[in-house]
Order: sequence, then structure tokens, then C-alpha cells
Amino acid sequence: MKNIKSERIFNIMNVVSWIVFVGYCIKAGAICIVSIISLFGNRKATENLYMGHDLSKLFEFSITHYTIVVVLLILIASLKAYLFYLLINIFKRMDFNKPFHSAVVNLIFKISYVAIAIGIIGAIAKSYFTWLVFEVFFTQIDLGTSAYVFMAGVIFIVATLFKRATEIQQENELTI
Repeated sequence: MKNIKSERIFNIMNVVSWIVFVGYCIKAGAICIVSIISLFGNRKATENLYMGHDLSKLFEFSITHYTIVVVLLILIASLKAYLFYLLINIFKRMDFNKPFHSAVVNLIFKISYVAIAIGIIGAIAKSYFTWLVFEVFFTQIDLGTSAYVFMAGVIFIVATLFKRATEIQQENELTI
């Protein structure tokens, strides 16, 4: 009975992961397309870059700073999408009968590395955005990356435990 409940939760999490993955892909793509349009065509596109972010004052201040902000936004959204892509791959490879595989362990380690990258790039971007707020007076953008550093540590610990469990599982298979 527990196995059926666990598999059901596992399947629900898989669907949620797909939804979040597609959402971050759309976000990264939308920011990319609107920023390209604003750089090479319609300057009015800077007034509503994505989800109401008005970067028109920043664009007037400096195209270089505008480009850096847009690249950071695209990079963070893309890394978040990649993190969920890795999670989806875990769902594909996970087997309840033999859950400890080296491929799954490697994916969990990759997730921890991507999470720490999101946290570090997010902290750098937040500092840069804060500096720009004082220079240009554009609205502060919340990246939602502050928890990723802590999450990376937790995931790294889980990955280390999975690695050890995989080693024990392989040793047990050899002794049988």
C-alpha cells in the first residue's frame, strides 16, 4: 500500500516538475524575444519586458547595463529550467525496486551544482540590480534565488547519501 501511495506522489511531482520546467522555458524565451525586439526594433518593448518589468529608464540610461540585466534574467530563468529538466530525468530513471543507481546519483549532484550556480548568480545579480536602482531608479526585480544556496547544500547531502547507498547496494549484489 505504501508503494502505491509513493508512486502516486512520485507521478504527481513528475507532472508538477514538467509544468514548472515549461514555465521557466517560456519565461526565458519571452525575456529573450522581447529583449531582442527592444534592442533591434521596438524600443517600446522595454516598458513591459516580462510580467510588468519596466526597464525603459535603464535602457535610456545605458544599453550595456540593459543588456547585462536581460542576460542575467535569461541566465537565471534558463538555469532554473535546467534544474527542473534534471529533476524530470530523475523521474525517468528512478526505479522503486532498485532506487540507487549511479545515473540518479550523478543527476542529484548536477542538481546541487545547478542550484548553487543559481544562488551565486542570483546574489551577484541582486547586488548589481541594487546598485542600478540607485543609479537609474528602475524598479527592483525579485529573482527568487536566495534559497537556492541552502537548497544546494541540502541536495548535496542527499546526493552524498545516495552515493553511499548505491555503493552498499552494489556490494550487496556482489555478495549474493
